Amino acid sequence: MVKHKIFKYFLLEFVKFFLLISLSLSILIWMTQAARLLELITEFGNPISVYIKYVLLIFPKVYEGIFILCFAITMFFLVSKLDESNELNIYWLSGISKQSIVNFSLKIGTIMVALYIFISAIITPWTLSKSRMILAQSKFSLINSLVKENNFNSPLSGLTIYVNKNDNKGNLDQVFIYEKTRTIIAKTGEVLSNDEGSFLKLYNGITHEKNNESINVINFESTIFDFSKYKMQNVTHPKFSERSTNWIYSNINSDKKKTGEIREELNKRLVKPFFILPICIISCFLLYSNSEKINLKKLRSLIYILVVFLIIINQVILGKSGDKIIYSFFYLGSIITLTFLSYLVLKKFINLEAK
Repeated sequence: MVKHKIFKYFLLEFVKFFLLISLSLSILIWMTQAARLLELITEFGNPISVYIKYVLLIFPKVYEGIFILCFAITMFFLVSKLDESNELNIYWLSGISKQSIVNFSLKIGTIMVALYIFISAIITPWTLSKSRMILAQSKFSLINSLVKENNFNSPLSGLTIYVNKNDNKGNLDQVFIYEKTRTIIAKTGEVLSNDEGSFLKLYNGITHEKNNESINVINFESTIFDFSKYKMQNVTHPKFSERSTNWIYSNINSDKKKTGEIREELNKRLVKPFFILPICIISCFLLYSNSEKINLKKLRSLIYILVVFLIIINQVILGKSGDKIIYSFFYLGSIITLTFLSYLVLKKFINLEAK
């Protein structure tokens, strides 16, 4: 009964710290990316509603990217907190061995592996695919891309617009529009919109239009400039990270030039999550408490440095895993080897402490 309560407390503390650390860090990074992605409005002319939906849908990608790091920080923080509050001594006095804590930590690690695979293989590709669809279906919002005065703007592919003055209410002065075959210069203009999109109504201007080798000059009192024939500069073709895991697996050999990228993406979703297990085991070295045999401060510093080093090396090997099939097997084998090797060393480490 006592052991059950202690393990339950250990699990609840882990969940609390993991959620606090992972959500805090991911939201901070997500907000930084959200600020950078404001160019979707200011440069590419997307409506604010599209920007908000897109930014919300990339959050799982951010969360996935810091998952392993947050797991490592949580394990370090949890063990250090239990040690400093003498709660670990209560565990030992209650008859709970360090090996049982290690085994329970591995159970938690296994659950986290499953959760990470669920996020990386299902949730993240789905949300990224949805975000790409939102950009692909987005309609151009002219007023958002013309707020910059005295600046050449290219909100749509093949089109450049210059506005000398904008009162931010849709009224423009000194408008210059450049297309491949014509230029339009107008003294004033106004932004109008309807259910089909946005367009410009220009007043008192001149059009220079290239016709074969001659240039036709047309004066006008008012004219409508429609944007419907232009496409936005949003990237509409999905990346591999936005494809479903089933599609990735089914098309791994469909394009030899892209096989490496597809294989790396598959390793990222299905193999990388298992790197949590060796991180979990190595963090359990912090349970060592015999200061007479080993300097505990140096031991903790060594473990911290080792984990950071392994996370960096893991990312490097993952990046190379798509180059050749043998590299993928090496990546998987390195995680398996590191897991078993670190577990054997930890077990011997714990046994030596008891002697």
